[in-house]
Amino acid sequence: MTEPSWDAIRCFLAVAHCQSLSGAALELKMSVATLGRRIDSLEADLGLKLLRRGPTGVQLTEQGSAILKLADPGARHLAQVVRAARALQSGPELPPVRISATEPLIADVLAPRLGALREKAPDVRIELEVSNALADLNSGASDLAIRMSNPADETLVARRLPSIRLGLFCSRSYLAGRTPEQLRLQDERLLWLDSQYGDIPENLWLKANGLESAVLMRSSSIRSLHNAAVSGSGIAPLPVYSAVAANLVEIPAPALPTRQPWLVFHRDTRSVKRLQVIRDWVFDCCVSTFA
Repeated sequence: MTEPSWDAIRCFLAVAHCQSLSGAALELKMSVATLGRRIDSLEADLGLKLLRRGPTGVQLTEQGSAILKLADPGARHLAQVVRAARALQSGPELPPVRISATEPLIADVLAPRLGALREKAPDVRIELEVSNALADLNSGASDLAIRMSNPADETLVARRLPSIRLGLFCSRSYLAGRTPEQLRLQDERLLWLDSQYGDIPENLWLKANGLESAVLMRSSSIRSLHNAAVSGSGIAPLPVYSAVAANLVEIPAPALPTRQPWLVFHRDTRSVKRLQVIRDWVFDCCVSTFA
């Protein structure tokens, strides 16, 4: 048996946790083809079949489950070494602090307020990444994250941020002289979140109100829904803060679910001073935007 590389094991762990090659490839920032070759190489080195690949995703074999139990603790310890090294580093060449969040939070909440961060920490460099994966934090790939759920992982700390109210919005050109109260949603063109997200609150609201047949377009990108609404293409469920800033008009409707964001970071980084400064900045950005 050939001794496997840690990189191949890391790829296996990502696939096992994501339960899909495409999800793991996105998390690891590599192509699905490259990831598949790494898994093939690991299976060849170990002489074991670790995964069953199918059209709906991947499943662990019995041997894969056994290897996962052994590899997971090692991955956590290695990630802890990476986080500790980052915390112990000092001097002018510190690595950037990596923040991951959804696309609207990165583009509309954090990026426009970089000036305030520069005033508090002029030497700190940051990287803003669009991502939803908590695995980024456990692997050490990200230092902070904004997520729409409070993670159950005991190694992570979550700080509650101000809630985000959603509403239905359209442009004045879409109204074409009508008042918002005149609209009957069943007869309008709705722009909605992709059904691939499953039973997220917005999709449950759509079903509960019998409006699925009114959906003209679906997208996994809130920004695309926002831009389509601004162009006059239809009515979209949007965060109130961004819709109001774009001069969109709110349409009367049953209350949409309020989203609760959390600022999440690994407990090992709680006492790192520069991360404390950036966490406070992120919190202030959200307060000034959502409150």
